[in-house]
Amino acid sequence: MSTLRQPPPPPPPPPPPPPSESKDETFLDNWMQQKDKQQPNAEERRRKRQQWFHKQCLFPSHITESAMFDTSPLLSLLHDHGIGSVDSSLMHPSDKQTAVDEMRKIASLCSNYKAAAIQNKQEFEYKRALIAKEKRSEINVPSKPPEHHEFTPLKPAENLLLNKIHGTNYNVCLARAVCPQRTSNLFSCWKRTEPRVVKALAEQGLDQLMCIEEREAVERCIGQSVQRIMKDIIN
Repeated sequence: MSTLRQPPPPPPPPPPPPPSESKDETFLDNWMQQKDKQQPNAEERRRKRQQWFHKQCLFPSHITESAMFDTSPLLSLLHDHGIGSVDSSLMHPSDKQTAVDEMRKIASLCSNYKAAAIQNKQEFEYKRALIAKEKRSEINVPSKPPEHHEFTPLKPAENLLLNKIHGTNYNVCLARAVCPQRTSNLFSCWKRTEPRVVKALAEQGLDQLMCIEEREAVERCIGQSVQRIMKDIIN
């Protein structure tokens, strides 16, 4: 009768890696994973940037430039007669408020949009000149605009976009003040339009026909306001 032998004990497990190396590697991996979660990807950054630009608009952001109302008669009047200037000689000397005085107040209330448009245009022209000077040394660079926490860090194309947005905001602000009811009717029509419909009309060159009755009503009202102001100037 043979004697049963017990199997030999299993070999000892391999030694674990040094604690410091394991800990450092785990910490670095966790830190990198956490940073990946905190930092949005390029698409997310682009979407948030786009949302920021949309929030700068006083008008529905899907409305095209061709569908906007024309304020050029009013803008020309403000510029040619210095109505936007506080020290203008057109200030009425009496306590009676004239159409010129009312227009001066309106221009003052909307001046922040005009200033933002001008500053972004200056930023765009300065940055564009810097880029051009790198290729052609004879390019004259304009004076550096004042620093601004929102405008200065932008790319030139973004400054140009903000210039257009705030320029349109200025026109919208003037129209709302001069012709509030008709401008409100136009905005109601704009808001009823779907972005995909506006895009399709723009691709066919027909976006200027969108809400045309409401838009022309605003333009007629602006023209009548210009006539009243001119009457005050002449008198």
